Amino acid sequence: MTQIFGAIGFTGAAVIMTAILILGARGDWKIKLSNEGVIACAFITGQLYAQAGETFAFVADMSGGLSDAIRGSFGSSGNIGAGAVALLVCLLIYGLEPSKFRNAALALMLPSLFTAAGGLFATFTNLISNITGTVVA
Repeated sequence: MTQIFGAIGFTGAAVIMTAILILGARGDWKIKLSNEGVIACAFITGQLYAQAGETFAFVADMSGGLSDAIRGSFGSSGNIGAGAVALLVCLLIYGLEPSKFRNAALALMLPSLFTAAGGLFATFTNLISNITGTVVA
């Protein structure tokens, strides 16, 4: 016996984490997440969305569109890389007044933004991907 809960799969884990994220952000009863907990939970949920594939591809499309919009808004003379966009989103999450909904929406996009940025961001995302893959698969 190697599995505790049986086969979960990435899509199943993404659905479960989405439910935990929604219930925890609301915090009405037993499951309560702090502002930082919402960010961590949303990041892991976004990572599972990326691994689940087409079912949750809208998050990758949304974060890619956000990144392109930010980089394109400075015109052809502006040189804004994907790393700058990832840093900007991190600053928005941690620098603005805490809002669980906004933080969750932005943190869901972080894995895709971190992967596009490369460097340490991509290394961190790959580490989380390997951990979730070990737990879920």
